[in-house]
Amino acid sequence: MLNRTEPPSPDRQSDPTTLHNPFQERLSLIQRLDHSLALIQTVLPIDSLTAATNGDPWWHYGFNPCIGSLVGNASILAPMRLAVDTPTHLTLILVYAGSLQVEQAERQVTCVEEGVLLLPGMSWRCQSSACSLVMLPIERQRLQKVVLAMAEQRQLPQSWRERLDTNLPWQANANSGSSELEAGLRQVLTIANQLSDQSASLVARLELDLLIYRLLAALVIPELRRKDPLDRLRSRQREGNDRFEELIAYLKNHLHEPLSLHLLEEQSHYSRRALQYAFLERLGCTPTQWIREMRLDRARRCLQQPEPCDSVTSIAQACGYRSINLFTIDFEQRFHVKPSDLLRESRLPPSGTPPPEEPDHEDRINEV
Repeated sequence: MLNRTEPPSPDRQSDPTTLHNPFQERLSLIQRLDHSLALIQTVLPIDSLTAATNGDPWWHYGFNPCIGSLVGNASILAPMRLAVDTPTHLTLILVYAGSLQVEQAERQVTCVEEGVLLLPGMSWRCQSSACSLVMLPIERQRLQKVVLAMAEQRQLPQSWRERLDTNLPWQANANSGSSELEAGLRQVLTIANQLSDQSASLVARLELDLLIYRLLAALVIPELRRKDPLDRLRSRQREGNDRFEELIAYLKNHLHEPLSLHLLEEQSHYSRRALQYAFLERLGCTPTQWIREMRLDRARRCLQQPEPCDSVTSIAQACGYRSINLFTIDFEQRFHVKPSDLLRESRLPPSGTPPPEEPDHEDRINEV
């Protein structure tokens, strides 16, 4: 927990208690530069660390969080100068407060509050105001594998490889639509901090480190965020599946009503040909055949569990048949029993003498 009495200052840029960090409650006060150097050196090959102005008192609140395979550094630092020797990995820096001026490969970049910066595996140096940041080592090869997996490709396009292999610092463009991904990175760090009290193994099982790699991949390779031709095709297929499921739900709720192919076309916005094809592809039958089967299944259930006032005629009508003769023919072809016999059998008591037979009212109904 930050010690709110060390060091005293009303200035937000000098007072660590005003600078937010996702691991804030875990940060420990360090007042010696050599101790700060030792802590950060477990993550980065630091060559030197000094206060920005000679003679200024040094303060640093630091912690090295473990997020699955990632071991990073979370710090709130006094104004400082930092030089890093050639690291073997990329360095991801998330700035939460203050600003960082980084020089690498004869290029200077400034990363301000809420900024994200990715530095290639080359020496770099920076100076900062009082700042809050999280630094994570990123394996270039693993990042490339994550990009391949997300793109579902066997090899990286040349332009992607050049971006991943560049020797220049990378910084998200404010107009690139990446703000949601940057916010996602910060949210993952917050979740890692919240869950680490429960179990470090839980954080590992959740693969939050892999999620960090995926979010970073989508930031560096914007093409991963776009719909390619396969995505567009899949999207249309999903849309078609949704429309088909809506049509099936409509039919099940209206089996008792007259149903025609013209009505199905209007309801689904399919053409007649597309409608026939969709049913054959998904259900292995035509729309008319499927409707008949659903009506017969519903009629069978009603005949097996009849209400006292039910008759074969009323059940046929309730299932969408307008002709009792057609219903009887279809039912016998499907179940090999007469509907009147099934109704009579369903009304038999569990044991005892069958009740007297009732007249069969299988009158023809005019077809509508």
